[in-house]
Amino acid sequence: MSTSVTDVWQQRLVAALRARRVPAERIGEVLAEVDSHVAETGEDPTEAFGTPREYAASLTHEHRRDRPALLVLEALSGAAAGWFVAVGAVTLLRGGEFAGMPWWVLVPLGLLLGVPGGLRIAGRARQVRDPRTGAPLTPTPRRALVTITGTLLALALVVAGIAVALT
Repeated sequence: MSTSVTDVWQQRLVAALRARRVPAERIGEVLAEVDSHVAETGEDPTEAFGTPREYAASLTHEHRRDRPALLVLEALSGAAAGWFVAVGAVTLLRGGEFAGMPWWVLVPLGLLLGVPGGLRIAGRARQVRDPRTGAPLTPTPRRALVTITGTLLALALVVAGIAVALT
C-alpha cells in the first residue's frame, strides 16, 4: 500500500467529513481509526471502508451538529451581508441614499452581518489532531477564513477609497 494513496484517501475523507460538519475532534478519531486499521492489516482504505465520501456518510448521522434552522439563518445572514455591501457600493457610486441610509451605513452593516458566518467558518476550520499524540493530522484550512476576511476587507477599502476620491 502506497503511503501517498492512503494520504490522498485520508485528505478526501477529511474534506468529506468537514463538508458534513463533523467536529474536528471526531475527525481526528476517525483518521486515527483508519490509520490503525490500515497499519495493522495493510489493506487499502478504499477496500476496507469504501470511498471517502461513502465512509463519511456512514459516520455522520450520529456526529452531526447541524440544525436546519441554524443553517437557514446562516445562509440568510450571508445573503443579507452581501446584499448590504453591494447596495452600499452602488449607493456610493450613484450618490444619494438607499431606503434613507447612506453608503457608509450600508457597507458596515453588511460587513457586520457577515461576522456570524465568519465565526462559523473559523469554528469548522479547527485543525484536526491525532487523539493519540495531539500532533496535527492535516494542515489547517484557515486559509479559507483568511481569504474570506481579506476579500471583505479589500472590498471595504475599495469602497472607502472610492468615497474619498469622490469627495
